[in-house]
Amino acid sequence: MHILIYLFLFVTCNLASAQDNTVHFPVTGDMRTRVDFWKKIYTEVTSREGLVHDSEDLSIIYKKISLSKSRRTRIRESKKIKNKIKKLLRSIAKKNYKNLKQEEQELVEKIGKRDKKELYRMSKDIRIQYGMRDRYSQGLIRSYAYLHYIDKIFEDLNLPHELTYLPHVESSFNYHAYSKVGAAGIWQFMRSTARHYRLKVGYIIDERRDPIKATKAAAKLLQDNYRKLRSWPLALTAYNHGARSMERAIKKVGSNNINTIIEKYDGRRFGFASKNFYATFMATVEISRNPEQYFPSFKKPKPYIFSSIKLDRPYTINQIMKQTGLTKQIIKEYNPAIRKIAYRTNLYLPKKFEFRTPKVDKKQQDEYLFSLKELKTTQKDLRIASTHIINRGETLYDISRIYRVAMNDIIQFNQISNPSRIYAGMKIKIPGEKDKVPTKVALNVTKLTKTKELPNLKAKHVDIGLDKNVANFVVKRKRVAKAKLPSLNKYAQKEGSLWKPQISLDSYLLGLRDLGQNIYQITIETEETLGHYAEWANVRTQSIRDLNRIRRGRSIQLGGRLKIKLSPQQKNKFIQQREEYHLSIQEDFYESYNVAGSEEYTVRRGDNLTSILQDLNLPYWLVRKEQKDKKLSSRIYVGQKIGYPKVTAKNEEASQIPEDKEEI
Repeated sequence: MHILIYLFLFVTCNLASAQDNTVHFPVTGDMRTRVDFWKKIYTEVTSREGLVHDSEDLSIIYKKISLSKSRRTRIRESKKIKNKIKKLLRSIAKKNYKNLKQEEQELVEKIGKRDKKELYRMSKDIRIQYGMRDRYSQGLIRSYAYLHYIDKIFEDLNLPHELTYLPHVESSFNYHAYSKVGAAGIWQFMRSTARHYRLKVGYIIDERRDPIKATKAAAKLLQDNYRKLRSWPLALTAYNHGARSMERAIKKVGSNNINTIIEKYDGRRFGFASKNFYATFMATVEISRNPEQYFPSFKKPKPYIFSSIKLDRPYTINQIMKQTGLTKQIIKEYNPAIRKIAYRTNLYLPKKFEFRTPKVDKKQQDEYLFSLKELKTTQKDLRIASTHIINRGETLYDISRIYRVAMNDIIQFNQISNPSRIYAGMKIKIPGEKDKVPTKVALNVTKLTKTKELPNLKAKHVDIGLDKNVANFVVKRKRVAKAKLPSLNKYAQKEGSLWKPQISLDSYLLGLRDLGQNIYQITIETEETLGHYAEWANVRTQSIRDLNRIRRGRSIQLGGRLKIKLSPQQKNKFIQQREEYHLSIQEDFYESYNVAGSEEYTVRRGDNLTSILQDLNLPYWLVRKEQKDKKLSSRIYVGQKIGYPKVTAKNEEASQIPEDKEEI
């Protein structure tokens, strides 16, 4: 009897759970049409194919097409296809279904009879969506690497299991995903959002790329969205469109029903991607529940299992490799949060960093730790090597004072063949204590002292050590007039050199204006927050608010002025961390994307800078660099020409990130 009661309760609870999930994630009315469309995209159409469809009514699919490998050819062919369908629809409307040609009649048979107004609307809303069958198939396999960890995190927070499939929409479970606008990892966190959810995003460690830590943050974000919106369809849409924006949509439409909002809400930013975000999610849920039905050859791979040790002090990658015997490839595979710069330099991983290894027993973990502790490292050796971006008017002498490193060492360590060729935006390395500095070669080069392009040296006698091409010389002048700084690309070196031609901070305003009494004025730059300033200055955010009389809830604006209190020690660290922050943004971008050529956008009525950047799917800093004067104001006017670069994915990982512009 007890067994029968238990079985009854067990079945009842499971049925209730299934019903709850149906209530949590409804797919009714027009939403079913949308979900079925995206299931086609994910399971029937490859990335070399596309569906020509109506952007409002996804039941209208005009045709399936093959896509050319060349992007230019693709765009040209797609415009031709859309123009042809547009003409056919308008011709049908004009003829009022009388005396139709064969092509027109075939189109009517496909779409059914529509009124004249609807036909003209349809002629404006023709869209082509790339297929994603191959990408989804790869993402499905990748998902099982960490899915058991992700499941556990959501289960512990009592969140619906279905949410674990969201990375299929965000990144195709690409653990190295990095979007054009700077979102990283499988959950595609932007830096500001990551910081809000306590993910560390620094120059050495980027926890957005850590599947486990990023999942914990994503779960809390989704939880917060649900608390505000009380609806999972809206909470999920808010992951793409923002919780505040969804609250505005609810208020304007007067309903929290996702179908009603999609049908009636006309917010400028609520475009095709936002309207279809919930549908794409539910398509992945339905496919992932039974992947073998859609991918008959699919076999569930083994889960990813690892061990971890907490570093007792800072170590470089080379030190860890030497002491543990782990290869660089294994370290990269198990520690996606470590940025690539740590593998190319002697930068230190921070103390208490959770370093992951292939699964080993407790004895082996202890051996790893013991081996690392055996490494004799003095406090003096722990000075972290840095990377510095030269600002306007800054000299090698200034930099040597900031980092307390001999100027000769900086020049020799970077193999700067000609000090007169330093320029704003150049990236140079600052040697650490253990970095070997090449021996300089004595050679008298007196002619260089007369050049007009010599850096602004502030010392009376400066001994600059150079490589064998241009060696020692002494500048016997009190001050050399400021040289006109050459453009970045003029002296840029080849790919793989110390600094890449694209990376430059010459369009940024990163200087500090001394106001006295250790108070400095800064210009607010792109992607900076009060939280960043507090972190870099090692002060509380409230102290910055108090100094600048900023009330809680008030935000700071790009280009605004802000006061920061910095001691001499804090000042140097503030400068370094601020530069490294912007440097990391550019490094991450150029590791995933190529920039070649440029185009122009003509500002139209109703445009604003934010909407233009969203339409272009490009970050502000990149578009600003494209302007001739390196400036880009939010004050734009109709007819203004805004240059922007042509961006293409550099590798397969970047090309597989589902983005809003994944269409023609």
